[in-house]
Amino acid sequence: MMPPELQPRLFRPHITASTSEPTQSSSSYSPHMSPASTRNFIDRATPTSRSNNSRFSPSSFAYNGRIAIALVPCAAFLLDLGGTPVVATLTIGLLISYIVDSLNVKFGGFLGIWMSLLAAQISFFFSSSLFSSFNSVPLGLLAAFLCAQTTFLIGCWTSLQFKWLQLENPSIVVALERLLFACVPFTASSFFAWATISAVGMNNSSYYFLLFACVFYWIFAIPRVSSFKTKQEVKYHGGEIPDDSFILGQLESCFLSLNLMFMPLLFHVASHYSVIFSSAASVCDLLLLFFIPFLFQLYASTRGGLWWVTKDSHQLQSIRIVNGAIAMVIIVICLEIRVVFRSFGKYIQVPPPLNYLLVTTTLLGGAAGAGASVLGMISSALSSAFFTALSVIVSSAGAIVVGFPVLVSIFLPVAQLLLLLSLITSYLRFPVVKFCCNKTSRYPSIVTMEFIFCVCVAVYSASCSCWALFCSVFYKEKCALLLCICSSWKLNGYMVCNA
Repeated sequence: MMPPELQPRLFRPHITASTSEPTQSSSSYSPHMSPASTRNFIDRATPTSRSNNSRFSPSSFAYNGRIAIALVPCAAFLLDLGGTPVVATLTIGLLISYIVDSLNVKFGGFLGIWMSLLAAQISFFFSSSLFSSFNSVPLGLLAAFLCAQTTFLIGCWTSLQFKWLQLENPSIVVALERLLFACVPFTASSFFAWATISAVGMNNSSYYFLLFACVFYWIFAIPRVSSFKTKQEVKYHGGEIPDDSFILGQLESCFLSLNLMFMPLLFHVASHYSVIFSSAASVCDLLLLFFIPFLFQLYASTRGGLWWVTKDSHQLQSIRIVNGAIAMVIIVICLEIRVVFRSFGKYIQVPPPLNYLLVTTTLLGGAAGAGASVLGMISSALSSAFFTALSVIVSSAGAIVVGFPVLVSIFLPVAQLLLLLSLITSYLRFPVVKFCCNKTSRYPSIVTMEFIFCVCVAVYSASCSCWALFCSVFYKEKCALLLCICSSWKLNGYMVCNA
């Protein structure tokens, strides 16, 4: 015998119509309605049912500012390359599109904009001098393809501004939004690097490209909720946003991460292939161009940049700590070879091999403290104590390197560390030390360990600032460097205060 829920309704007399059918409003359909009333009822009921079943939410595009930051400078660069013919063609086409749109011909305005962009691109191919500028047919073809892709992305961005397109073709606007966020980082970083190299030359061009790749990765690759999907599904999973509500999927996010980590390195190899192994500085360039974006990728994972890898927060934290430590050590060593001893060697007042040890302690200790602060590892009194001790050691090593008196550099940190150890011992016995200035006072003062640590670091930073002021009078050439170092010491004290 079939169970009751699978039996036809004729054999289930105990189930009423009110429980088996959805409740209808007072305007429900009746068989005695006229044909006109029937049509009105269907036209009125159909959009409601569609909107309830659809996940599309017609609204304006919410990321116009981000797209404008990337595409507006690219469009200006294209107009500069194309010259007067491109500007004239685009102006006439946009004028015609505006007239057609003012006549309420919605599809005419949309088609007019795309035809204007197409005509401007054809004019660009005939008026620009890409092939003669590069003296290479493959490079000219790649540059022409990049310009055409930029024009196409501008057209996609313009299409998202039409409301009727959102209402009539909701799947198209969702696809255009995903297309923009997936392709704009590649195009914009290439265009910005191209413009910068045209202005300042090929020296350090790979680092310019690296900078723009990091900027546009941060703008577009961090997970964003789509502008055209309903937010009702956010209520599920305890308020966690589902993956299909994001603009980019796992595949697009993976490609953007690969572009960030490998494209600057490949660009450097392609443009400097004859000298990439000619010296230690050249090898350091290769390592820096890989590990700097890799470290930036790990920092972006604190904002959801690696959501496509795993959702386990503990696993992500272990990935950040282990890989970040390795990348940080390599970056510090390469910076010492490539920048510090090469450009600032005359400011180092300590003879070798002690100078290598002190500079490494300063850079690596400062980087470790900054990384711990960024990853949120300084969250307790004990971790604050270790961070304060690390700040004092890094400051003393840096002070000795640039010529700070050794006795002062050692005496103040040692005194502070002894005070720190005694305070830690007392803190383990008494979590909070209270000093009430006045028992009748309404607000008694509370002195905690963090406050005492901040006072110690502030006193040391103030002494460093006084010494920098003294050196600025007698040693003017070291003034800027010393003030920068002292500012970093003050920043350490500020970070401890916030911890």
